[in-house]
Amino acid sequence: MDLPRLLGHPRNGRRRSGLRGRVESSLYWDRNTILYVSLLIIPVLRVRRRPLVAGPRSSNSMANAPARWDLDIDWVSIGSGLGGVCSAIVAHDLGAKCVILDKSPRLGGLSGFGGGEVFVPNNYKMRELGIEDSDESGREYLDFLSAGFRDQDLFDKLLATCNEAIEYFGREAGIEWIAIEGLPDYYHPKVKSARASGRYMTVDLFDGSTLGEWQGKTYAMTPHVPPGALHKEMYAWGGLAKVTTWDYELVGQRVAEDKRAMGPGLMAYFVKAAVVDRNILAYVDTPVRELITDDGGAVIGVRAEKDGQDFFVKADKGVVIAVGGYDHNREMACQYESMPDWNSAAPPYFDGDNIVMGTEVGAAIAAVPPNNLAMFYGYNIPGEETDGSPLYRASWECGVPHAIWVNKKGERFCDEASYKDYQPRLRQWDGQTQTMPNLPPTLIFDQNYRDRYPLGSFMPGQEIPEELCVKADSLRELAEKLDIDPEGLEKSVKRFNENARKGEDPDFDRGSFSWSQRLVGDFDYPNPNLGPLDKAPYYGVKLVPVSVGINSHGLKTDVHAHVVHVRGQAISGLYAVGNSAALRDLGAGYQSGTSNMRAITWGYIAARHAMGKD
Repeated sequence: MDLPRLLGHPRNGRRRSGLRGRVESSLYWDRNTILYVSLLIIPVLRVRRRPLVAGPRSSNSMANAPARWDLDIDWVSIGSGLGGVCSAIVAHDLGAKCVILDKSPRLGGLSGFGGGEVFVPNNYKMRELGIEDSDESGREYLDFLSAGFRDQDLFDKLLATCNEAIEYFGREAGIEWIAIEGLPDYYHPKVKSARASGRYMTVDLFDGSTLGEWQGKTYAMTPHVPPGALHKEMYAWGGLAKVTTWDYELVGQRVAEDKRAMGPGLMAYFVKAAVVDRNILAYVDTPVRELITDDGGAVIGVRAEKDGQDFFVKADKGVVIAVGGYDHNREMACQYESMPDWNSAAPPYFDGDNIVMGTEVGAAIAAVPPNNLAMFYGYNIPGEETDGSPLYRASWECGVPHAIWVNKKGERFCDEASYKDYQPRLRQWDGQTQTMPNLPPTLIFDQNYRDRYPLGSFMPGQEIPEELCVKADSLRELAEKLDIDPEGLEKSVKRFNENARKGEDPDFDRGSFSWSQRLVGDFDYPNPNLGPLDKAPYYGVKLVPVSVGINSHGLKTDVHAHVVHVRGQAISGLYAVGNSAALRDLGAGYQSGTSNMRAITWGYIAARHAMGKD
């Protein structure tokens, strides 16, 4: 099986000039999702047929060891997102010598590129605010999300440890946690165990100047989240729907002073705790090419590439794979996700190294079904790039008034404001026609929308290029230009308008979830997610799949975050955390912020186990 790998990208992507351009190009939130567990083992690449056992690690003969090690260390973190950095911090605190290796030019991984939310039920910061919750209620909610498809042991371990890990990093690493007030769980108010506020955690503003030499080697801002704005401020200013009226004077001051929030702020706290406060070794532009094993199959180090040369690192206590998934390996992604097309909003460094490195030493691959994956639909604005790769934006526009999605028949098919609803509907299969009838979806909106809301980085009044957006004086003309059934589109818009004027959506219940209202709704409307399409001209944007880095397949791990071999036993010396590990702990559903929570918790667990503390 051919597993092509992206080995390099230009570093400096296109940036819009000026503060407003930088702020206005940051209109995407990092959201994650998944669905059902099906244990899946793929053909193993270059597997050495020998027994692999958990237990004492052999230091005798070495299967592919170098004649000389360039660095002798205790703990190697492959990847510098939350999972890799958290594990290095804990291992260091337990007396280990650690190194962090990352193939990108920055520390921070996917966690530094997103919204910076960490979902932790009954966390200590919500208790400080007097917000009622309980461990039992949190377990009940996440159990509901799993739909019974989670691994019980992993589920129990994750929930038993997540608050312990969060409090540890607050106490020992100086992470200034805050609870996000007013941001509900996905399924509030329809699920009793959901909460209206407090389970989401994030960090307070971070001063980038305290990073020293690492200030320019971390994410100060990203194209997907507002720079310099805390969640509570974003919601107070009206949310993403009201981005044109935000306090840009305050935002501008914070950008100028490198005051970071959301994902860039979250990762900056952890990077500082690791490489500044603890002086943990870290190397960027240093991809790991191979795991080194002994004759017993235990992982004892890595072969990386540093400055164009082999760089061999010996790991006496363990190696953790924390490199994310395979978003930028199109062949792997289309195969595993069963999609005809694939694009990503993630930085271009997540190309399946977890799968390749793991299977080379016999690791098993596990999967959750992709029905409710962290998959949005969106677009690429011509010319926009991130680190030399096309920049894809998720279409949050589908959740605001005056906009809908339709299929080729011109029919609505989902609650456009809720990706947990539209994701499985987009994957529906028609056995009569042997097609996925809702792919590709098209975003349809009117002049009301253009007068009030942006499209990506294009503000109201700015001309949108024809390569991105089709414009027409009537719905029929628009449908013909987009190869959509005209009668179907006119009928769908008529029905939608009649109900939207009443603040209702009897077909798909759009606007009924508090989370959709808070994040992308416009509270000037009776239903923040509904408004009619009744003002010409009309616009259409063909959408494509846009992943945010949460994949359905990953390395199979146990309750210690040990990677499991295809024959069922743990591979000594090898761990996997974060998005490199399969999502068997949470099962068939997803809640934004759980990806960061998993990375922090399993990174904490892995390091403690490797150091003999668990």
